[in-house]
Amino acid sequence: MKKKFSRIISIVLSLCLLLSCGTAVAYAADETTAATGASFGDTIAKGFYNTLNVIVENLVSAICKLFPNPADWQSLADYDSDEVGFMPGRETYQEDAADHNFWTLGYASLSVLPEDVDEGKYNLGRDLMNKIAEGVYDDQRVRVTVIDDNSGEGAVVMGAIDGMGITSTDVRAIRKGVLAYCEEIGFDVASINFSATHAHSVLDTQGVSTEFFKKLFLNFAYNAMGKTDSLPGMEAADYFKEYFIAQSIEAVKNAIADMESGKLYFDEIDFSEFIKDKRGLIAKEDIPATAALCFVPDSGSEATYITDITCHATSFSASNGLVGSDYIYYMDKYIKEQTGANLVMVPGAVGQMSRDIEVDTTGMTEWEDMGASATALGTEFAKLVLAADFENELAPVLNVKHREIFITPENSILVLACEIRLVNNKVFLDENGNALMPSEMGYLEFGNEFAFAMMPAEFYPETFWDDEITNGTTWDDTEWPYDSLADAVEGVTIYPISITNDALGYVLTDNNFAFMGHIIGEEIADEVLSVGKHMGSFLVEEYYAMIEDLK
Repeated sequence: MKKKFSRIISIVLSLCLLLSCGTAVAYAADETTAATGASFGDTIAKGFYNTLNVIVENLVSAICKLFPNPADWQSLADYDSDEVGFMPGRETYQEDAADHNFWTLGYASLSVLPEDVDEGKYNLGRDLMNKIAEGVYDDQRVRVTVIDDNSGEGAVVMGAIDGMGITSTDVRAIRKGVLAYCEEIGFDVASINFSATHAHSVLDTQGVSTEFFKKLFLNFAYNAMGKTDSLPGMEAADYFKEYFIAQSIEAVKNAIADMESGKLYFDEIDFSEFIKDKRGLIAKEDIPATAALCFVPDSGSEATYITDITCHATSFSASNGLVGSDYIYYMDKYIKEQTGANLVMVPGAVGQMSRDIEVDTTGMTEWEDMGASATALGTEFAKLVLAADFENELAPVLNVKHREIFITPENSILVLACEIRLVNNKVFLDENGNALMPSEMGYLEFGNEFAFAMMPAEFYPETFWDDEITNGTTWDDTEWPYDSLADAVEGVTIYPISITNDALGYVLTDNNFAFMGHIIGEEIADEVLSVGKHMGSFLVEEYYAMIEDLK
């Protein structure tokens, strides 16, 4: 009991430090189970946790009210979609391929590691405790494809950067640089998208791991004085952000220059043999298959694979101080070594989905042991990609639509993170002074057969495919009223991409949102790293609204 009480107190006291903004750090044990059932003890425990939820939210909300708002928070009346870099997508929905349509695709990949990464001044993006990178284990990269059906509606950029997340502010900065270049060369682009691979052991692409306490205390004074300058000592973090944005823009330029004609093929891949749900809620046989594309150039040059995978990149120990992009690096490496082909990997509905692979490290050096799990997992994933049939050739039809959304945070921890400028998400104030965060979602369809739903946060599988795959597990004993989003467009199978064009934390079903209950009861930090209880239903409703506007 004493241990339990101490744990509760420590969680309450550390809650304000935990995140807020949209990254996700999993504290989950390898095997946990859902706290369901209607026993008297469960009822009492839930009552306690729900009361604690209210106390914590009121406490953090009070801190937010005391903390001065940053001077660059604007009125919602001053918001301009074009100015901030929102792109609505293509104007026309194509039902069929026109006679002149044909696929073209270009690929590029660049490292985003600064030359002085070994000098001990850059932050790893794993937690809030200002962890400094001690060196490099493999690499941290940005990978980009530019795809067009040559219908005259504009090309689509799909980029993925190795990182925990990337904010909408930085995605839109990349867009502005790309659009300026495209205007210069006369290249038409309709949609520019960047996902984060959700690698947990790379340099911090969001800002959440950089000088938390310095930001907390000094930005109180800066905000009160109306200053928006970067804080002293943040030069390395500021430089890295500028650098990975510049490298991402350069990668898009290179991919445009690399474009050539070819054929595009599709297949589903079942990666579930090497994946598990750490909560124990989703059985292996219920883990949905994911989508994969294979572009084969007419010239006979190297192919390009694009695939989403529902698995956290957490193979490296949390104590690891080296930069490593986890299984993504080794998946890319194996495919390149075996076939010469390119890879872009984007995260699916990763939730608490994690690796399920055992590696015999007998006889390995300490260095080899460190990356053994990442190497093995990446290799197995790569083998599954290379073994796919890719017999389904897609007609040259590309449809893309984006919907701008405005999020009202229910979790004040997110507001606090933006107030102390832990992250650089843009915040606007409505007429009542409430914080609103602009974000977006997207729909990207290939060949009128399959599509990606591009979501700005880390979806749970049950939030996208409906909670039948978790046997209807619930915290508040209500039902999740939504069907699978995979079937929202007739004749098209849709697959989720998480953490795309923004990073807004976990998205659970509303009815299984427990906040402190899951942290204490199950050792999972999901809800603290979320916008709030109704984020799931909000995004689902906005998704359906976007689909209604599609045609």
